[in-house]
Amino acid sequence: MQLARDLPAAQLDPAGQAADVGYTVINYNTAAQTLRCIESLARCTPPPAWILVLDNASAAADFDKLKRGLQPADKSHIQLFRSDANLGFAAGSNFLIDQLLNIPTCQYIGLLNNDAVAKPELVQLLRAALLETTHPIGMSGGRMHKLHQPEEVDTLGICLYASLMPADRKDTADPYLGPTGGCCLLTRGFVRDIIAITGYCFDARFFCYCEDTDLALRANLLGYRPAYVDQLLALHEGQASAKITDNNFIAYHGLRNTMWMQYKCIPTSILLRHSGWLLLAHLLTIVRQALSGRFCVVCRAYRDALKQLPVLVQERNKLQSRLRTEPSMLSKVMATSFYRLGYTCQVASELINRFHMRGF
Repeated sequence: MQLARDLPAAQLDPAGQAADVGYTVINYNTAAQTLRCIESLARCTPPPAWILVLDNASAAADFDKLKRGLQPADKSHIQLFRSDANLGFAAGSNFLIDQLLNIPTCQYIGLLNNDAVAKPELVQLLRAALLETTHPIGMSGGRMHKLHQPEEVDTLGICLYASLMPADRKDTADPYLGPTGGCCLLTRGFVRDIIAITGYCFDARFFCYCEDTDLALRANLLGYRPAYVDQLLALHEGQASAKITDNNFIAYHGLRNTMWMQYKCIPTSILLRHSGWLLLAHLLTIVRQALSGRFCVVCRAYRDALKQLPVLVQERNKLQSRLRTEPSMLSKVMATSFYRLGYTCQVASELINRFHMRGF
């Protein structure tokens, strides 16, 4: 890991609201989007005092474009780091978070997807949401809409359903587990607390997908109640960094990481109560992926998830011994429906079509 570029701000205003806020952005072969994201953060009112950027082993041309395109900001200190290997979102975020923890005056740590464009109020509103003192909050998030369809919801945070499967929250009527890793603000105290108890902020083994659900679950179990701001905070392009056409990558990491999250974080009483829905969710996943030609990918995901089971059980026991709330309290931030609205009909229709295509 190396510091590739350091752009000092003209002058930071120590009295400004954002003088204690730092933001992290991760780039992977999408320099144009990353530069756009950084520019939007620097234009927030007020902007964060620090904007730390990690290039996650992008191609040389993309990294060069990123490095050349960075411009000093009037009120933000911008630093660019370069990794020789792709650390993924989880480990990459942990690295940048550690850098901000090394700054004693940084009390709030924000994360924003590099393909997102911040609204001017993002920093102010997320910070204000964390100032509630009646109970520990630790994390705040808000409304994100789609960049190219600004009237359409992209995500309103994370919802955990009765099937124990997480998904982007699309409706404010659904319970709010916590913010997505793509748009959130964390308090310094919360980050230090979660690291002290569980050993890390994001679980680096996840690489990407579900690492934010894992963090939100640990937060809730440790007594934090993440805050939600129902105002538009950012516009999100979506999947820009991955440019994903490799659905095998999504299927593998999504399924494996979800099982890791369930092994590690879901209390036993809730696992037992929802076991029927959980089994149905896995059966639907296997059938759906198998009909899509990804049966071997699913088998590999289950194999690799089970390999980690002994280690995750140890971590689970450690977490359960440190709970600051009754496990049943988690039910209050879970949806009662099997999965998000329309999903069952969508899957049923998809399965019927695939059966017909195969001549059944």
